[in-house]
Amino acid sequence: MQSLDDATSRLQVVAGDVTDPDSLTAALADAAGVIFAASGKGYWSAAAVDSQGVKNVADAAKAAGNVSRVVLVSSMLTHPSNRFHPIRVLLNNIRWSLMDNKFKGEEALRSSGLSYTIVKPGGLTNAPGGTVQLRADVDATREVGAGSISRADVAAVCVEALTNAKASNKALSIHGTKQPLAEGQGLDGEITRLFGTI
Repeated sequence: MQSLDDATSRLQVVAGDVTDPDSLTAALADAAGVIFAASGKGYWSAAAVDSQGVKNVADAAKAAGNVSRVVLVSSMLTHPSNRFHPIRVLLNNIRWSLMDNKFKGEEALRSSGLSYTIVKPGGLTNAPGGTVQLRADVDATREVGAGSISRADVAAVCVEALTNAKASNKALSIHGTKQPLAEGQGLDGEITRLFGTI
């Protein structure tokens, strides 16, 4: 992984709104990859952002012709086979049909024809990244034994998924374990180890 100083020289911030397809044309004009981490804020917002917003970004990325992969940050338990899981039921009610719409967004990306990775984290924490071993279950529809994961670890997985060939066209259900990292391994080493298991 590159240091932030190396990446900053190549970083450009552009405005785009996933609910406004016209705004995405300019936003993705020179993009080599996309990490979609948006989620609606209001009670009724999931359909516009978590479902249609993903489709809008996928359509714009395909039209741009230069996007090599779209990485979507979704959630564990989105698959309808989990419909009675208490956490899924709760999240579907906190924000109207949130998990149903996240699954629709995943399906829109899968059917887009683009190279994609769907990152499905367990419960998000603000803990520092790179402190525990991570686990990734590939293309799981019913996640079991899921734990929490730091936002920093999720971000590192997403950045690696943009270019790692092993992540192409896969859904990765990810969470932290209780196993601490080996002495001196660090987040870079853990991401390398994790992607070696995919």
